[in-house]
Amino acid sequence: MIATVTLNPALDKTIYIDRLLPNDTNRITKIEIDAGGKGLNASRVLKQLGTETIALGFLGGRTGRQIENELKHEGVPTDFTWIAGETRTNISVQEMSGSPPTMLNEPGPTISADELAQLRRKVCEAASKSEFVLFGGSPAPGVPKDIYCDLGNTARTCGARIILDSDGEPMVRGMECRPFMIKPNRDEVRRLVGIDIKGQDDVVEALGMLHDKGIEFVVISMGAKGAIAGNDEGIWYAVPPEVTPVSTIGSGDSMVAGIAHILCQGGDLGEALRWGSAAGAATAMTDGTEICNQRQVLDLLDKVEVRRV
Repeated sequence: MIATVTLNPALDKTIYIDRLLPNDTNRITKIEIDAGGKGLNASRVLKQLGTETIALGFLGGRTGRQIENELKHEGVPTDFTWIAGETRTNISVQEMSGSPPTMLNEPGPTISADELAQLRRKVCEAASKSEFVLFGGSPAPGVPKDIYCDLGNTARTCGARIILDSDGEPMVRGMECRPFMIKPNRDEVRRLVGIDIKGQDDVVEALGMLHDKGIEFVVISMGAKGAIAGNDEGIWYAVPPEVTPVSTIGSGDSMVAGIAHILCQGGDLGEALRWGSAAGAATAMTDGTEICNQRQVLDLLDKVEVRRV
């Protein structure tokens, strides 16, 4: 089983319009609503791929109940920590031209020390039954910046390996607990180790620097240019299939889920990277905040080129 932890989930509402007209009336053509957050997206994809999962994190208020209902509708098991505050809503305004959406993200509710202690207990319980615990996204207000190191150590003590997918100081501090796997993109790599990735040599250098920090399995994603992953057994480069992207929201989360899906079955790094690349590309083909389904991933698997570096 793979448990996921989302510290600041959101109800993602995507609003479609022909063209955004500031300071004027805009007519909405379509609205999509999904449960959002890196960990939640990963659990949704894992469920689609057939890996047992459970989603943990903080939820509160009517918005929290709506997220819980969305996940139940998709068959994703949950064990949330319910809080006094209201879970945030994020709004994306998507023009039909296909240009990047305009994002309006709330900060989220403030988390109390008691609520954090409740989550820590749930993380330990889930870790005792899981192969991996996946931590994703940014922390909610009031949560210490070292929260991923704290919860990561808890998960490891209780029997699971850690996957971390975050950014900024929470990611830097989280890496202090030496998670099993991380998946930064090019911009995040620059913030982590100061390397501006322009070619394959830069990626390999960054992989080595991150591996030297005690990370066993490092994946660096480069969008349409693919992903490179490395561990003690070697380095693999995956070139994704050519697809027509509709929305890249959730593609990175889908990649992490696809990789974890294979690793949980004892598969090797190259095959895991193939599944991750297929899942990321499949989600890029979906509207708004939708995520891929199993059939879409299987259709793309043979189109992913994976080779040793």
